[in-house]
Amino acid sequence: MSLHDIACAAGISKTTVSDALQNRHGVSKATRERILRIAQRLGYVPDARIASVMASVRDAKSKDLLPIAWVNTTVEMDSWHKYKFMSPYLAGARERATQLGYYLEELWLQEPGMNMARMSRIIDQRGIEGVILTPPVRHFRLNWDHLAGVSFGGDMLVPSLHRVMGDTFYHLLLALKMVKRCGYRRIGVCLSEYMDRSSSRSIRAAAHYFQTMTPKLDKIPPLFYPGENEMHWPLSKKQIAVWLSRYKPDVIACHSNRIVACVEEAGYRVPEDVGVVHLATDDDVSDWAGIFSNRREIGATTVELIVSLMHSRQFGIPKVAKNTAIRGSWHPGRTLLIPKPDH
Repeated sequence: MSLHDIACAAGISKTTVSDALQNRHGVSKATRERILRIAQRLGYVPDARIASVMASVRDAKSKDLLPIAWVNTTVEMDSWHKYKFMSPYLAGARERATQLGYYLEELWLQEPGMNMARMSRIIDQRGIEGVILTPPVRHFRLNWDHLAGVSFGGDMLVPSLHRVMGDTFYHLLLALKMVKRCGYRRIGVCLSEYMDRSSSRSIRAAAHYFQTMTPKLDKIPPLFYPGENEMHWPLSKKQIAVWLSRYKPDVIACHSNRIVACVEEAGYRVPEDVGVVHLATDDDVSDWAGIFSNRREIGATTVELIVSLMHSRQFGIPKVAKNTAIRGSWHPGRTLLIPKPDH
């Protein structure tokens, strides 16, 4: 079965059939849907070797890289370059994009004068077919008919796109298991409400599950403080200090680079009085104990997914959105006392 057969059955040109099957501009939605129905009825199967050949052509040294939109939704234009806890995502995505024959076109949602209509025009004018949406955006409305979209992190609600994120449920349970192995008994979980929300409450579920496995005298209720921006942090610090004083944890599992300073300001030494483990030690807290969360791999995997969608012409909002969870590994560091081996 070939494009020629579909064209004859539909009574249109082979070029129009090709454009419709690849979801290119210039073919109406009604025509494209009719061609897809005919192709399905005739049993047409695209040749996967064509996509492979096209990918190898883009991989040539003389190639012109094709664009993928990297949509920055933060309030700062340079946030993905400026902050060490964010930059690994972009670095991993950029490296993988180049390897696959693409480059990241950075678009800032908060740019003065920017709105959804203008961003849609920019994406269309620049011939972009793939869009990566970055946190913390929760709603992002574009015309997705000719676009493939992937988000990373757990913030995105509308539309429901494929997404790539760290396995926060696994990361917290792994961190808690490792500190327990180190001899800690009174283990506290201290996380922001944002972290809880962006994990779709899975990190709260992990914290409460761990409590069911903990002896009654060692149980410490998890603290989910308001946030870490300038408006929320003063209240958050007070809540953390009160929580420390009341429950006296031996060790804290956190996801903030401010926690060590916060614990020390409350009058405790780290790690002598209170140990601290971080759930993402990739860059800004690389000397802390905790979980190396593979942020670069999350960025790279996001690019791999968007490229695969573009190659297979899977545009539009998916009927079934898939989550890809990237697991990290244990990372020892200065914020935890490691027991000496028995002789």
